Amino acid sequence: MYKRYFISILFPAIFFTVLTVLAIFLALNMDWGVYSEKGYDIEGNAYNQFSNQTVEEIFEGISGRIPILEYHTILTPNLEKTVFKNRNIRKKKWFNRLVVTSEQFRNHLQTLYKFGFRNISLNEYLSLIKGQKKAFDRIPPGSKLYVLTFDDATFGQFDFTGFDKDGNPIIDPDCAVGIMIEFAREHPDFKLNAAFNIDFENTPFMQVQYVKKKLNMLLDYGFEIVNHTKNHKPLSRYIKKNPEKIAYEIGRAMELFESYLGYRAIYVNKICYPDGKANSEVWDYVKEVSYNGRIYRFAAALDAEGLQARNPNDKYFNIYNIARIEANDKSLKNFVFNAPGIYRTPSIREKVVEESLVFYQPVKDIKRATYKVRESN
Repeated sequence: MYKRYFISILFPAIFFTVLTVLAIFLALNMDWGVYSEKGYDIEGNAYNQFSNQTVEEIFEGISGRIPILEYHTILTPNLEKTVFKNRNIRKKKWFNRLVVTSEQFRNHLQTLYKFGFRNISLNEYLSLIKGQKKAFDRIPPGSKLYVLTFDDATFGQFDFTGFDKDGNPIIDPDCAVGIMIEFAREHPDFKLNAAFNIDFENTPFMQVQYVKKKLNMLLDYGFEIVNHTKNHKPLSRYIKKNPEKIAYEIGRAMELFESYLGYRAIYVNKICYPDGKANSEVWDYVKEVSYNGRIYRFAAALDAEGLQARNPNDKYFNIYNIARIEANDKSLKNFVFNAPGIYRTPSIREKVVEESLVFYQPVKDIKRATYKVRESN
């Protein structure tokens, strides 16, 4: 009898009493804000889903990765008729990894743009580090970021086809630089900020008479030049027995950059490891290199392999071992377009309301909206 009484009357009463107390507790201790379909509270302020956080704290807490794409040869129609006219080259194991056609490269840029990716420079990528963040006003909220890099200053990256009547060089519209210039005309938010990792194993860009002109034009357009060493030799093979060889590879390359760029060689402040052959000892060595009485300091170093680069705020991020993805149709499909965990710019827009920062975000992304704000410093 008592058991039936407990089950039918007393237990439900206790259960609903506990729920009521819990509901009252939550109501008193949580600020739910006032929800509306328009995404604003009753005072007209945007909901701040990052309650009591500064912009720097928001960026610090986001660990998404950023693809840094690594291109080599761009196979232009002109190259298909000349340097690569031997069809047996296409059978080489490295061909599909390291060679993309002009049309493939165009498609890569277009697909990246369509999928919401926006290109940033290496310096902008590094500026995500807390306290150094540059303004990303040109990047739409919710965008995915990526960086373009080109290795070895090889065929199809920057080709001249002749000169116009005024003596200005004509850039092959099917080479990487020509394609990016045209893409920037069609998409004003696409910036000419790719990094060219240049070594001197071969003549940079394969046209000996135009090396100085091309290197300076890259900087004029806004591209970056990165030291890829003198002879493209794996640095890790020298670190134990002959570290002076590393100093030569890097220092001699800097002397050559100075001979072509003059004072502008100061902007060559990053290293790219040949073949990605580097270890922790090499990472430490390249921070400051002495050669021929000069000291060269480098802010960062790029690997030649890996997946997406870590967010610079990731606790495992190593500024002297930044991963990149060899860019081709297969790798972009697997590791960029369909990859989880890609960094997105916060879906926010800054707005000053009564000297406080608030942030906009689409309502569909908000579960429980609040409108606490933290005064900006």
